Amino acid sequence: MKKFLFFTTIIFILLLNVSCGYFDDPEIKLHRWSYSVDQLNRIYNPIDNSEFPKLAKICTNRKGDIYLKTTFMVPKELKGQKLKLYLGNIKIANECYLNGNYIGHDGVMGEHLFSNGGKASAYVLPPSLVSDERKNEIVVHIQVDCEGRMGELPFISTERKVEAWEKRFNFINSKMHLVIGCVMFLISLLYFVIYFLRRQEKHAFSFALLNLFSSLFLLYSYLGECPIFYEMNISYLFIQKLCRGIAATLSSFFAVSFMRDYIGFNEPLARKLYRSALTIGPCFFLGFTQNMHDFFLYLGFTYVATFLQMLYAVHFLISSLKTKKKKVLELIYGFCPVLFSILIASLLQIFNRRTYSLIIIFGWQIVIFTFLTLLIINFASMSNRVEFLNANLERLVQNRTEELTRSNTALEETNAHLKYEIERADKEIELASFVQQSFYNIKLPDFKNYQVAYYNKPMAGVSGDLYDFYFNKDNLEGFGLFDVSGHGISSGLVTMLVKNIINDEFNKGRKLPLQEVMTITNERIINQKGNVENYLTGVLGRIKGDNIEFVNAGHPNVILYRAKTHTLELIKRGDLKESGIIGISGFPVTFECVTVPIEKGDMLLLYTDGLTETMNRNREEFGIERLKRTFLKGVEFNNIEDQIQFIVDEAKTFANRAKIADDITLLILKKK
Repeated sequence: MKKFLFFTTIIFILLLNVSCGYFDDPEIKLHRWSYSVDQLNRIYNPIDNSEFPKLAKICTNRKGDIYLKTTFMVPKELKGQKLKLYLGNIKIANECYLNGNYIGHDGVMGEHLFSNGGKASAYVLPPSLVSDERKNEIVVHIQVDCEGRMGELPFISTERKVEAWEKRFNFINSKMHLVIGCVMFLISLLYFVIYFLRRQEKHAFSFALLNLFSSLFLLYSYLGECPIFYEMNISYLFIQKLCRGIAATLSSFFAVSFMRDYIGFNEPLARKLYRSALTIGPCFFLGFTQNMHDFFLYLGFTYVATFLQMLYAVHFLISSLKTKKKKVLELIYGFCPVLFSILIASLLQIFNRRTYSLIIIFGWQIVIFTFLTLLIINFASMSNRVEFLNANLERLVQNRTEELTRSNTALEETNAHLKYEIERADKEIELASFVQQSFYNIKLPDFKNYQVAYYNKPMAGVSGDLYDFYFNKDNLEGFGLFDVSGHGISSGLVTMLVKNIINDEFNKGRKLPLQEVMTITNERIINQKGNVENYLTGVLGRIKGDNIEFVNAGHPNVILYRAKTHTLELIKRGDLKESGIIGISGFPVTFECVTVPIEKGDMLLLYTDGLTETMNRNREEFGIERLKRTFLKGVEFNNIEDQIQFIVDEAKTFANRAKIADDITLLILKKK
């Protein structure tokens, strides 16, 4: 704690020092700028200062040279004084001209492009080049490569005032990053020593690596403080790949590893491989990028991988709360400073402040010292525990052995009972599935008026989908497809109950309007299923010559293929608002009959929502539009069994082995 207070005191003094260097000297604010990307003709166009943070978007392919030009008059109160131009942080490199004369540069321009890190660019305006009587012209030549910016508030003032601004900016955005990076590096060495002295302290090793790569991540911010990087002729792209890419990715990996090790979470091998792939993959692609464009492209994927790592950390922290509540809470409390600093930084960013990165880094330093303190406390607690065990070892071993014996006996009994219950449940599901399949064993004749094909795949062993065909000898008179809510045995039993009811009422109601048949069916289902909560949706169709009557009870719309025009139509439910589900007592429903003419070669596709709601690994649904395209494409099959299988195969390919979340049933009818 003393180290922490000392560190924060030094930071406060330094901040106070750089904040006191303000002067009330007048300044010339440079608001009116124009730009050019044409090196030969130099045709300048106006540009607003608000566009300075994203200059790279001006250039073709976000790479090239930008010339920013402005003019100024020296006001009376500044005449005869030493003036200096303040431009803020410029990326990637720049050189400045006053009235056509070179006055300075920052970074390295040309083929070996390099940045000055987070430092500000400021240039003395030689008095011999400044005109007091006419307008003076400033041209800033900036070289960008997918990254390019200049400070939004450039100005000219006295040398002492600009130097005060420059010192403050460089301290916050460059020197502080250097100091904090060095502190992180030293703490990583300390944690390495702790780990090698006590190998069982795995969290010390992961925390050491976290600090090591975090310090490396800060390197690109203080490049201007280390001239050695210019002398070594290292490319700016290499620094970006190493610091912002690889070091940042490894920092997120070891942050999650530290959380895991600190609470003692037993991470399965498959998840370790998953996290390793999320780390190695982005690092590999970033490491082999050949230009800044590809670097920023892959950097976006790196951020996604980092976000997934953090989601995984949240997952195992929540799952560990019950068993390791104390450790998890310590971890959460320990990371609170950086979370709080992110909140403050977000608010500052809203108000267009530029110190938010330092606030987050300072919050991270508090986290480091917090866990350093916890490590010392845990070490002291462990030492006290060892002394206690040495004094009471024999008694504790005996008590612990008795507890383990009782626990093992109870666990064996529980496992035996659980195994019995699982086996019994499996047999019941297997029996229910067999009974349902026998019940649905439809043997259809070769109808003279329609070809039919169907497909049914339950999510579990028992299906909640109900399909049926109503015929007289070789003449198809009707069909139905219904979807019972829920899954498992209960919905499967309901399907067998309502199948007989629908079949019976369809045959008895041949002379009744189809909507009346559905109404009677609904009332009978409500009466016979009693207090069972399952309800159902569905489509009931009746064939009358060259027409088909439909009653749709809250089910997905039937798709109709017109052979003559090779087009698809949706047979909608009708205009009634109170039409809907079947089997709910007291629920006001009204069924409407829709009649559709059918010609030779026309086809009907009926399906349950398990097909359209099939999801892939990206949580995207198969959807009605994709189903329509697949259905239309499959028309080329002469055999409708092949066509229905084609739709099923397309859905399976889309799902890409993702788990099925609902029963899937399809019916296709083709008029002969």
